[in-house]
Amino acid sequence: MADERPDDKKLKDEITWMKQLAEEGRNSPIAGGIVGIWWGLLSFVMMMVHWGVMTSRLPMPIQNVGWLWLAYVIVGSLGTYLLVRRMLGEPGADSMNSQIAGSTWMLASAGIFTFSLGSVIGMFGFGVPYWIFNAILPVALICYGIANGVAALLTGNLRSGLVSAASYALALVMFPFLLTSTIYLIAAFAILFIAVMSALSQGKTDK
Repeated sequence: MADERPDDKKLKDEITWMKQLAEEGRNSPIAGGIVGIWWGLLSFVMMMVHWGVMTSRLPMPIQNVGWLWLAYVIVGSLGTYLLVRRMLGEPGADSMNSQIAGSTWMLASAGIFTFSLGSVIGMFGFGVPYWIFNAILPVALICYGIANGVAALLTGNLRSGLVSAASYALALVMFPFLLTSTIYLIAAFAILFIAVMSALSQGKTDK
């Protein structure tokens, strides 16, 4: 038994350390809200432009709107790169919660991009109906709901949970409008709302 005591003490110390690490992680803030606001504002502008083109309020052939979406991705990615560099070293930027939440948003964005790319390939290469492109909008909000839901679980933050629920609800609202230009008008305000509310809820916990 005497030989087991050092091992028992080591095991207890490791368990205590893991508990402290988990507690520190749970209470650590989530940084990066400014990136969400950046994409929210940029998406709002792009959605309004797309809606304007579809409703002939803007003098541009609908065939050219794809180039605007390409510019949207390039400008958005460049802005994200600059904002992330600016955040380095700020409080909470290296916290466990920030790293997990950042990875979750990255994977959610990859999911949105994959669906978007698949829609473009299907529409222009295989004659898939145009509304598949419109479906990107509710899919994006579903991915936002997942990312905000992860943030809520990490921090125990009720506000992040409410933003997650709102993302799912707004996605449901969009489905009846898949065949209309109105979906872009709804998406513009929905995504801006979710982006701002998500940013305001980050960095806070209910613990």
